[in-house]
Order: sequence, then C-alpha cells, then structure tokens
Amino acid sequence: MTTFIEDVLKDLQKSGISVEDRLFVVPSKRAAIFIKYHLAKVLQHTSFVPRIISIEDFVKDLSGLKLISSTEQLFTFYSSYKKITPSDKLESFDFFSKWAGILLQDFNEIDRHLVDENSIFDYLGAIKETEHWSLNPNKSEFVENYLSFWTNLKNYYKTYTDDLLSTGIGYQGLIYKQAVEHVETYIELNQEQQH
Repeated sequence: MTTFIEDVLKDLQKSGISVEDRLFVVPSKRAAIFIKYHLAKVLQHTSFVPRIISIEDFVKDLSGLKLISSTEQLFTFYSSYKKITPSDKLESFDFFSKWAGILLQDFNEIDRHLVDENSIFDYLGAIKETEHWSLNPNKSEFVENYLSFWTNLKNYYKTYTDDLLSTGIGYQGLIYKQAVEHVETYIELNQEQQH
C-alpha cells in the first residue's frame, strides 16, 4: 500500500515535473521528513533534494519577522505600555503582568483572524461606555480608569505592534498578518518558482 505522499511524488514524476525545482510547503516539519524519505524511494536517479518547509516557516519567511517568545512579549509590551501611559497611572510590572497576558492573547487572535483592529477596539470601547452609562455625569475614579483602559486599547496595540515591527519580531498573529500583506510581493518576485 502506498502513502498519499508517495502517490503525489509518483504523479509528479509521471507527468515529467522535476521535483528538484519545486518548493514543497507542508503542514509540519514531520511531513517534510516523510517527503524526503519517499523521494529517496521514488526517484530513480541522483538529484538534489527540493526545498521543503513547513507552513509555519513559510509564513514566517513571507512576513519577514522572527517569532518572539511569550516572556519577551510581556517585557516588550510593558515597555510599550510605559511609553503611552502617564506616570501617575503606571502600574507595577507585577500588577501589569496579571492582565497583560490575556490582552496579548487577544492581540494575537485579532491579528490571526485579520480583524480590523481599529473597528474592534472602537466597538469594545463603545460597549464598555454603554455598560457604564448613567444619568449621573460624574463617574467614579474607578469607572473613569476602567473606561480609559478600554479607550486606550487601540493605542496599546498600535505602540506595541510598531515596537515589534521596528525590531523585526512578532507574535504568531502579527506574523500571519504581515505575511498576508506581503503575499502579492512574494508572488511577483517568485513567478518562476513552482510550489
């Protein structure tokens, strides 16, 4: 019984397509190992191994960014947070880190799903404003700070992502977003490359 990978490689060979000139984009690095193994079985002559990369590595290549660790994300975000938060409103790193991890996950999801960040942050701010609406025009300091946080989400996101992009690093969602923005350029520059 032959495997799917082996069948694909045999079909390529039967159709006269040279695998050496191809770029194979596969779901995982493990799949790349299987392709190399089956190439050795299918090819009847000595040849160079084609370029084989995982989809994650391909997306990173497209984006031009390196993946940042979650710890590094937290410290970079704190630095961005300090840039735009007035000194009298700054929280200690310990307190900041209690809520920042969740917000970083939200930033990641927003970018992974290519959601327009301006729209979503404006929408969230409006919801929070509506939740704390009252006939009393004087809001407590707690409510003012709470609403200010939601209003500033867009600024936190923008400053943080700008800081990451300026150093050539990003979290998974930002890498996906940048890859989408660079895909047309990639296609133009790699018209001869077969995938």
